[in-house]
Amino acid sequence: MNSKINRRHLLQTMGALSLANTSAFAQTAKYPNKSIKMVVPFPPTGGPDTVGRLVAQMLSQKWGEQIVIENMAGASGQIGTNYVVRAQPDGYTMLFAPPTPITIAAHFDPKPAYDVNRDLIPAALMGRNPAVIVTNSKVPANNLAEFFALCKKDPTKYFYGSPGLGHAFHLISEIIFGKAGIHITHIPYQGSAPAVMGLLGGDTQFLVQSVESVKEHIKSGKLRALATLESTRLEVFPDLPTLAESGFGNLGIMNWYGAFFSSKTPPEIIAFWEKELIALNKDPAYQKRMKEMSFDPVVFGTQEFTKMMTTESQQWESVIKSAHISIKKTD
Repeated sequence: MNSKINRRHLLQTMGALSLANTSAFAQTAKYPNKSIKMVVPFPPTGGPDTVGRLVAQMLSQKWGEQIVIENMAGASGQIGTNYVVRAQPDGYTMLFAPPTPITIAAHFDPKPAYDVNRDLIPAALMGRNPAVIVTNSKVPANNLAEFFALCKKDPTKYFYGSPGLGHAFHLISEIIFGKAGIHITHIPYQGSAPAVMGLLGGDTQFLVQSVESVKEHIKSGKLRALATLESTRLEVFPDLPTLAESGFGNLGIMNWYGAFFSSKTPPEIIAFWEKELIALNKDPAYQKRMKEMSFDPVVFGTQEFTKMMTTESQQWESVIKSAHISIKKTD
């Protein structure tokens, strides 16, 4: 009697597991069947927000399901990133982020509440953003050499801005100042847009920023570009010298934007996003819009992106240590 009951219980359990697995696969097959939250861990109008909104718009139209942007700024991207790590790993909450909270944050103290390698998985890298060094047009400097000469003459008169402590542009600025042998006061902002406004208002005199954030101000004459961080000159500003041409060497640092999910997300959903994002990158309309906004529509899949992140994280760790950069210091 007990044998029959046990056998019956086993068969019922196996049947229930089979049904559950079938249901899970069925749900995945229908994915997405409701709106998706795309968390951008920085304020609106910056590079991650701009590219994220383009991706969201085009995929929403394709799928017939809305991808809703939610900006969760703070702690140089760590607040929004931690939110995604702790969200339900069902594929309906994703992160669209630049390097700062992904390959940089772990090398500072205090460390983030999350571990990128343990808690996140990349679906795809969806573009990179060329960067330039700009100053207010009222500053009497037409190139880096002239600007640094001014700083050496009166270092207390000049300030540099960044989108936040520990942001890639903060670190790049420190590296450049180290090579130039100068130190000027750092003013961190809460994102790229207020950092640009600080430069326009004369509160700061030096800013490393993405091309798309400042190109119209450069064209209008309100800001003056001193150099590009790219290894080659920019199509939009062909007369602007590279950092190497300005005597500071090529930094070899890429400012990218990528899509991430909780590492507990079903692998078939990650594979779905990887396939869809790579396909989107091949869309002529997407490529055209990216180039119009001065973004480079390069794409890496999960495996290639993961490998690149590992290498880049090691590079940032070395840079931060050698330059003695700390987010605890008061500049």
